[in-house]
Amino acid sequence: MKLEENQYVRDGHVHAQLDIAGTTYNEKHIIELGGHEFIVYPNVFSPAVFPLPDHFVKTWLDLIHIIKPESVLEIGSGAGYLAILAALNGANRITATDITQDAIENIQANIEKYNLGDRMQAVYGSVFEPFDKNDRFDVIFWDIPFCHIDKPMEELSALERTVFNPGYILSEAYLKGAHQHLTDNGRVFIAFSKMLGHPEKLLELTNKYGWRLELVVNSEQVTSNIEGIYDNKADINIYELIKL
Repeated sequence: MKLEENQYVRDGHVHAQLDIAGTTYNEKHIIELGGHEFIVYPNVFSPAVFPLPDHFVKTWLDLIHIIKPESVLEIGSGAGYLAILAALNGANRITATDITQDAIENIQANIEKYNLGDRMQAVYGSVFEPFDKNDRFDVIFWDIPFCHIDKPMEELSALERTVFNPGYILSEAYLKGAHQHLTDNGRVFIAFSKMLGHPEKLLELTNKYGWRLELVVNSEQVTSNIEGIYDNKADINIYELIKL
């Protein structure tokens, strides 16, 4: 299935948000998420620009409290927000990855802020490339970039890489490799927006690699919508990938 840019990309709404990130938030700043403050570096995904709604964060924390994972891997961690929240809510061994050096340094700064150096590490690399077959985790999660763009991955800027996923090649790498890095009872999750993303392509890939998607609903039985983003509502929610 060949992807085409959706209206949010074609009409410039996504790049307008990236322009805000590159101008208004072009210096280190502090954001609050899940009741904790995080340092955010320039050129790193910032919830100040692309909000992570309260119910989304609550769903993530509910999963950590229910599963009680010994180990957590977050791919594309940005400044490490969700990985650090997992550490602060009981996970004992946390790995947070990203594909830019700015993000890795940012994750490390937040690790130091919360004195998590003995339990958490920042790892540079794309999807599962930094890991070998012996690296396995109880929970694997990625808030995968939703938006396709007609531009090669290697031509994307650091900020563009936080939101764009050309041809869904990143999604395919995640779906192809996730099962190889799960513990025996491990579980794998993604975040996705049907409105901002390409659900038909995601379904094609989940079928190809033998997964089905199941919406994760938090303890208040609420899914996430963000008022105002791109002048509409963004249905950003967490889904579990269940092996068929």
